[in-house]
Amino acid sequence: MQILLALAVSLSAQTVMPLKVMRQDNVKIPWGLTNLSVVDGRLYGSYNGVLFSSSLKDGMVLNMEPDTTLRALAMMPNYVVGNPCDSMLYYTTSYDEEVNGFYVHTQERWRKYRQVELRSWFRDINHPTFSADGNMVVFSSNGKVGLGGYDLWASFWNGKRWSKPINMGNVINTQGNEVSPVFYGRYLIYASDGIQEKENGYKLYAVRVKLGAKADDIIFDNYVVQQLPEPINSRGNNVSMAFDTLTSTGYWVSTRSGREELYSFHGDLEGVMLSGRVVDDANNPVADAKVRILHKGRVVNETNTDLAGKYQLFLQPNDDYLFQVGKDNYFRFAQDLAVVRTNENTLITPQQQDVVLSCLPFNRPLRFDNIYQQGADIELTVEGENVLNPIVDFLRDNPKVKARLSLFCDQSTDADFNNMIIERRISNLSVYLKSVLPTDGQISFKNGNNTPNYSAQGSGENVIFVTFFK
Repeated sequence: MQILLALAVSLSAQTVMPLKVMRQDNVKIPWGLTNLSVVDGRLYGSYNGVLFSSSLKDGMVLNMEPDTTLRALAMMPNYVVGNPCDSMLYYTTSYDEEVNGFYVHTQERWRKYRQVELRSWFRDINHPTFSADGNMVVFSSNGKVGLGGYDLWASFWNGKRWSKPINMGNVINTQGNEVSPVFYGRYLIYASDGIQEKENGYKLYAVRVKLGAKADDIIFDNYVVQQLPEPINSRGNNVSMAFDTLTSTGYWVSTRSGREELYSFHGDLEGVMLSGRVVDDANNPVADAKVRILHKGRVVNETNTDLAGKYQLFLQPNDDYLFQVGKDNYFRFAQDLAVVRTNENTLITPQQQDVVLSCLPFNRPLRFDNIYQQGADIELTVEGENVLNPIVDFLRDNPKVKARLSLFCDQSTDADFNNMIIERRISNLSVYLKSVLPTDGQISFKNGNNTPNYSAQGSGENVIFVTFFK
């Protein structure tokens, strides 16, 4: 699996830029770092009751060290998050285990804070996160009620106070643990170890949160829980995602390498996952084929197929791309590709694109009929050029391969006339192919009508046989 993967995203309708998923290998984090959040351009996390933080520069985490600037808030703050609408700082603390809720710090009154009261059966309140309008808060708790382990709960602001929390239901919550929720636009991203087998660890999931007629009416039946694809998820634990909306950067903790490390991505996760299988003419998988996505002539994403011929690429929707697949000794596949999100209930919509790569038959001629409009034409038609373009692409991709074009005409007419037509076609084809091929001598021509005992082998006035040689 690639640690650094380019995913095609669009920051605007006119610009497609790569989104990178990368390991923050320039900074070490303490084992067990959790509760990531981004506040005012700093990344926060907690370890063993100690709050750590780091400044950020161009999406890079610089120095994850114990933070002392927030000691005025509480004795052991282990999570801080801002509300996008009320300019307040919300935080949890591990100092007082009897606290039922979390604290709110008003920046206008630096030394004053108040508590968001919850019922007494809530314990170990973790990772409150706010919707974009600031009126919904989701948190994780292992209280006396719930579906088992840590569950996600939601509360709503009615203008004066936060409502009684409600469990987010068994579509999201499991008998395992659901932790570290964070809003990403219209979607909620969280980690769970209860959807898959626990030995696989925590995985990150996304669900679109839709509200009903009332402010606290969540439409549970329309939840579509989606496991985020690789390389966001991986083997091992993947938890505690946090977003810096100003720089479109996300951070999370992963144990894919066997130890806890910090990862990040830059760009937009709301897109389309293009996937498919590449096979040959006999339906056998083609491994290590290069799959490329071009936008306005520039490669914005590429990967190779695996041993099963499978690939997947992340693309920004509502844009047009050129989709190419190629491998040595195969004809290149290329076509325009429209990428459209078909399901707004999922953060990442799947789109399927399977490909058949035609394998090159060396030392065996390939027949192409009717590449000229009429029997006496000597100029290629547009359709004829389209027939020859895969041959040109193949020769360009495989400079050590040579080809011979054998041209024929219908032998029912005058032989001298046919030979004259073929020679003129060879002359024009030579000029055309040399203009589009970078090297000379890679392709040769032959008048097939001069071949002894040649049979037309069926119908067709305009026949070209192409033979490739290594």
